[in-house]
Amino acid sequence: MTRETRKRMIEQAALLFRGRGYGATGIREIAAAAGAHRGVMYHHFPRGKTEVAEEVLAATDATIGAYIESWCTAQEPLSAMRAIIAGAKSMMATGEHPPGSPVAAVTIGAGPEDEALREAAAAVYGRWQRAFRDCLHRNGTPDPEAENLATLLIAGIEGALVLCRAEGNNAPLDRLGAALEPLLQKR
Repeated sequence: MTRETRKRMIEQAALLFRGRGYGATGIREIAAAAGAHRGVMYHHFPRGKTEVAEEVLAATDATIGAYIESWCTAQEPLSAMRAIIAGAKSMMATGEHPPGSPVAAVTIGAGPEDEALREAAAAVYGRWQRAFRDCLHRNGTPDPEAENLATLLIAGIEGALVLCRAEGNNAPLDRLGAALEPLLQKR
């Protein structure tokens, strides 16, 4: 029960961060969404919202990062890019919650005193970029081009998710894929 409660709190925090932003989400809202008392939150996360955010980053990376690594290891760059964008659509741009990325929400909402959160978010983004960069390397794309394309893909997805929210549809992710297609067709 305790492990399930903690997991539910992390999942609800990720959805709230994604939908409302890190700065606009408090411990009370997370506890209420998880069906838990605020005191239970502090039992599981004695350092408060910062600790919750660290766990959200780790959980998001464990899920999405594993998919990205799998797609990038098993496919050539064009197919991997298509799979990553399709994954972003299904995991971060659909359902009852607004489109968005909990990693971006924590990154943007972290204050100057939250250096550890920014570093953790940078590490997540770095792992995602490295997976695609390594895919490009295996298919003959040297650096700095591989590094630049990997940055373009991950930054493009994060930006497209913001546009999905503004436009109310997934078209920005489709346009990103269409823009990247010619860059990756010969790789």
